[in-house]
Amino acid sequence: MRPRKALLSLAALPLLLPYASRGQTPSKPEFEVASVKRNTTNGPSDMRGPRRSGDLISMRNTQLQGVIVYAYHVTAAYQMVGYVPLPDGWNWYDIEARAGANATDDQIRLMFQSMLEDRFKLKVHHETRSVPAYDLVIAKSKSKLTPARTADITVTIEGKTFTTRPGNCGTTMWDEGAHLICHAAALDALVSSLSSALQAPVIDRTGLTGTYDLNVLYLPEGRKLDLNAPPSPTLPEALQEELGLKLEKTKRDVDVLVIDHIEKPSEN
Repeated sequence: MRPRKALLSLAALPLLLPYASRGQTPSKPEFEVASVKRNTTNGPSDMRGPRRSGDLISMRNTQLQGVIVYAYHVTAAYQMVGYVPLPDGWNWYDIEARAGANATDDQIRLMFQSMLEDRFKLKVHHETRSVPAYDLVIAKSKSKLTPARTADITVTIEGKTFTTRPGNCGTTMWDEGAHLICHAAALDALVSSLSSALQAPVIDRTGLTGTYDLNVLYLPEGRKLDLNAPPSPTLPEALQEELGLKLEKTKRDVDVLVIDHIEKPSEN
């Protein structure tokens, strides 16, 4: 949540402006009407995507970058380059729009693209770029992964206890470091979490097909220079020590969304 003091002078844009341009045939589907306002409430945030209720589509207290990520289905930080926050705090918005109740998620994404192009003058293009990547392999010919249990697992970290349900795999941050916790998760779920943590593509080369439980403690990259950081291993070190898995550096060609131009939103 961002500091409230940054929102004291924010001004709202008009509500429910007609969205389609007259006399033009849209190349993408468009919302029937759309409202874009600078957020002034600093309330609950829809950073993971829009909420839908009938034909109403909304994203409240959301960053502009998050709207672009949803609209263009960007799934990792390395897949988008060139984004620079707008000046003077023009980056948090309340967006409301209307579309057909039967519109698919892919159609809604395209409608958000149209809205961004019209109201924010967004211009983008795609490129194939070679980026740093990792192959996940078995170290010394044998993994140390623990086969999954059928029941939920309970984890206690720094005095707090919580339950992890089957199929879940994710990272939480603590004073002692980051915990990568998976329960009854296949390797694709682990790879997805590793890719997010490393901000780079990770390719599964292990050949493992089971589901596994794990709780790996490691020191995030951003805390390496912290003089008060705990003596936890790095993520690659922890994976090899605890799971018998190794991250090998490589390169991979990926499709990248390049932000060419963006402006403060129009008032009409």
